[in-house]
Amino acid sequence: MGRYSNRKRSVGAAAALLIAISVQAQPKLVVQVVVDQMRAEYLQRFNHQFAEDGGFRILLDEGKVYRNTHYNYIPTYTGPGHASISTGTTPKYHGIVANDWWVKESQYEMYCAEDTTVSPIGTIESSSRRSPKNLRALTFSDGIKLYTNHRGKNYGVSVKDRGAIFPAGHFADGAFWLDNKLHFVSSSYYGDELPDYVEKYNEKEHAMDMAKKDWKLEMAERKYDESLADENPYEPKLNNGTSSFPYDLKQLIKTRGLSALKNTPVGNELVLDMALLILEKEELGKDKYTDFLGVSFSSTDYAGHTFGVRSREVHDMYLKLDRQLGKLIKKLDKEVGRDSYVIYLTADHGASENPNHLAYHGLGVRNFQNADVIGDVNERIKEELGIENAVFKIFNHHIHLNSWAKERAGEIALVVEATDPFMRVYTDSEVRNSGNDALLELLHEGHQSRFGGDLIFALQPNCIFYGPYGSTHGSGYLYDTHVPFLLMGNGIKKGESLKRVDVTNIVDKVAEKCNLPYAPNSLVE
Repeated sequence: MGRYSNRKRSVGAAAALLIAISVQAQPKLVVQVVVDQMRAEYLQRFNHQFAEDGGFRILLDEGKVYRNTHYNYIPTYTGPGHASISTGTTPKYHGIVANDWWVKESQYEMYCAEDTTVSPIGTIESSSRRSPKNLRALTFSDGIKLYTNHRGKNYGVSVKDRGAIFPAGHFADGAFWLDNKLHFVSSSYYGDELPDYVEKYNEKEHAMDMAKKDWKLEMAERKYDESLADENPYEPKLNNGTSSFPYDLKQLIKTRGLSALKNTPVGNELVLDMALLILEKEELGKDKYTDFLGVSFSSTDYAGHTFGVRSREVHDMYLKLDRQLGKLIKKLDKEVGRDSYVIYLTADHGASENPNHLAYHGLGVRNFQNADVIGDVNERIKEELGIENAVFKIFNHHIHLNSWAKERAGEIALVVEATDPFMRVYTDSEVRNSGNDALLELLHEGHQSRFGGDLIFALQPNCIFYGPYGSTHGSGYLYDTHVPFLLMGNGIKKGESLKRVDVTNIVDKVAEKCNLPYAPNSLVE
């Protein structure tokens, strides 16, 4: 009798849970925010300086914070990052294996969002012939479209085309990005012309207006002691011969062109403007069908590459982004309502330290130039194996061999591995077959042989192929893999989790909280 009663209670509890799930209100709007090149540790380093009404502060204090979120593949680049977040799968499955890759058959560098069958819209720049054509998987946003029988609306906006296109997916109503005149543009994949509100926004030349003000620090100079000195040897002197604040944006435009503003908070401010405009003009979250808005802030990446992760410029960029996110959340609260939307924030990758800065403090590392490394390894291969000019290209941590060297790829891998700055070098077949090697597994999940080289490598920690200034990314080390994941909105309880989350599980966690279907191509572990 007692066992039967317990069983009845268990069945009753399960039924009640199922009923609760089934009646859980689905959000009217899902907002995905990707911050380009955001290390998770920025949330700790800058935490005490986030504003009370800033977006990071609100998400940290009122949302669910997943502190142990990582990329589960190599390479950690922008294109694969946005694609993996949005599809819930790794590059092995969705096909966006890098920002660009070498097509062996045609000897051609393919850009991840390239589509020569479409035309640029709103610009004459051929670089806007873009679409999700190369993305082989469906996205979470595509799943929402299918679930609502295409009645939900779906938009993406970013400084970068790939940052707008991949989150919005294949069934998007629109995706907008900035051309070199800092106008929002699109391609014929999404329609024959820009919406009126986008054209009118472009006509007002907002970037030029924003450039009339200098880029000034958000706070008093003494409060930037978490960052390096304003003038340091790890940054280019782009500001009238210095690397110090305030930045004369009008002069920056004169010397480097309008697109140089992408390196400044202006790029993110333009994206915020367009996101708010889409929210208003497309009436997102205003009916019973769930809508999706993907917002990718890319100026953080431009600044990180240019100035480095310890720079005052990056520090200030995040304080300004905090306020920009606060404006977005305030608008969502007003127009949609906190209990009717879900917002989640993550990043497409982290970033390395500047090796020269680490070397100054005693670590034996440095930056390497691609061409110099090719020369060094070819000389070593010739000495040890007698093969002339074995390597013809190093691209995306892949080594492409000349035809006469391919049969000896295994021997060459061992020679290259003994050369700085390489740590491990694998053949294509080793990466395809994977195994129990943790590094191999990361490379395996980011690899498709038809887009890959003959050898695939990992560099020694804190070594990069890059110039003397700024930072880059791409490795499987924690500084590149560890990213934020913040979630807030409809029915989500605030709290914190230290349990590891793979980036490819983010959209499914969001789907569970929203009572929406998993991403159609995601792999649920």
